[in-house]
Amino acid sequence: MTRISVFTRFGVCLLLGAGLAWGQDDTTTYIFGEYYRCDQNREAFADVLVERILAPVYQKHVEEGRLSGWGWLGHHAGSSWRRLLFYTATDLDTLLATRDQIIDQLQGEMAAESQELISICPDHDDLIWGSVAGPPPAEMLRNLGPVSYSTYYVCDHSRQDRADEIVKTLLAPAIQKQVEAGRISSWGWYAHVIGGQYRRLMTHSGASHAALLDAVTAYNDAAGEVDEAMANEFTQICSSHVDYLWNRVLPKPADGN
Repeated sequence: MTRISVFTRFGVCLLLGAGLAWGQDDTTTYIFGEYYRCDQNREAFADVLVERILAPVYQKHVEEGRLSGWGWLGHHAGSSWRRLLFYTATDLDTLLATRDQIIDQLQGEMAAESQELISICPDHDDLIWGSVAGPPPAEMLRNLGPVSYSTYYVCDHSRQDRADEIVKTLLAPAIQKQVEAGRISSWGWYAHVIGGQYRRLMTHSGASHAALLDAVTAYNDAAGEVDEAMANEFTQICSSHVDYLWNRVLPKPADGN
């Protein structure tokens, strides 16, 4: 468990390690995720604080091109993470430098409000992900639905690249059929860059949790029918996981739903 606030930087060595751990190219999206454990009696007020102090800051960086997107998600079902702050960019150095700028701003101009937010959500885990499979980043962000279903996988390090191949060749076509049917609005398969035990992330968004759960079951069943041996191989490589259902809190959809 990481006992640092949203406004505390990584050490220099860790940052250098992040840069060395992942090869960058123009098609890769990087997600910095801050996964919070919060006081459930006060987490609704944390949402108010994020809307008041964080949303304008992150949105400004999106508008100025340093970030490609951001979001604040609320726990619907899963384990101990209650809130997720994520922000994305297509360049890892830019992502980390922008985070430093935001920390400086919040610690200086909004220190009191920031401390109040930290008091509600005092513990969190930092995870950085790099995209491996899924629609182009702009399309993914444009089609992001109001709810998400994310699966965090523990995988065999020596074989995780093979899991990526299976996702691209076997699962992706099955997922695309669910997208075309309107049951999944966006999805992505991401690889660990920094933080924690989870080596891979599969995330989907859509209109409802029930529809997403049905769609995930359907595409897994369909993939197994196409190549049961390959589907079983994926399960052997990534043999443990935890599921989360998230609600999008911020930014709010244009229609307010």
